[in-house]
Amino acid sequence: MNDNYSFQRFAAITAIVSFFFAVASDVLQGIPVNFHSDFPINPSMFLSVGTGGASLLRWGLLLDMLGYYLPLLPLAIFIQQWLKAKNPIWIRFYTTCGLGYILIGATGAVALAVVQPPLINDYAHASTEQRAVLETVFGAIWNIVYGGMWNILGELLVGIWFLGIGLLLRTELRGPGIVGMLIGSAALLDSLGMMLGIEGLALLGLSIYLVLAPIWALWFGIDLLRKPIQIQAV
Repeated sequence: MNDNYSFQRFAAITAIVSFFFAVASDVLQGIPVNFHSDFPINPSMFLSVGTGGASLLRWGLLLDMLGYYLPLLPLAIFIQQWLKAKNPIWIRFYTTCGLGYILIGATGAVALAVVQPPLINDYAHASTEQRAVLETVFGAIWNIVYGGMWNILGELLVGIWFLGIGLLLRTELRGPGIVGMLIGSAALLDSLGMMLGIEGLALLGLSIYLVLAPIWALWFGIDLLRKPIQIQAV
């Protein structure tokens, strides 16, 4: 019993902290490009942000890892433990999707945090020919992480996770359950838009996800701290 409550508290605190890391990440990554909405389809604008901008992007991506990904790990495990008595197979499937999203997303964030700043710094001192090469390399890496790992595979997995746990949570926590389903639908919309090459559709889904997912984590974490849940033994 003590173990359950201590882990609940840990999951709740990490969920709450994730909100502030996610917001800080969005701000730090937005500052170098003046919060321009075209960066997903024109990533080369990052190459011109200079040394200061490269540093902000690095910290923004590290906070992205600590905001949108890793802090969801204890929460996903807790939700699985909580709901598995009534839905053992489905919750295992949803949790597997959630853990896949966390691993893929965190790997992509830390990869960009390591790779982007050196390319940006080199770009500032490169010749015209060298800049063309750097733009190609930068674009390829961005497409792999942003277009593939994050916004096709990652969003597909987290969409299934949020939609699934949202459905299961409706009878336990109606508000977080419904919002979770909305977040999951937005993530799936982003993934579908990327797969079909419909940028507007993908950007709409991503925008909804980036705003609501941290708010959901904050909301869920606060609720969990205020009203600890008695987990049924199985």
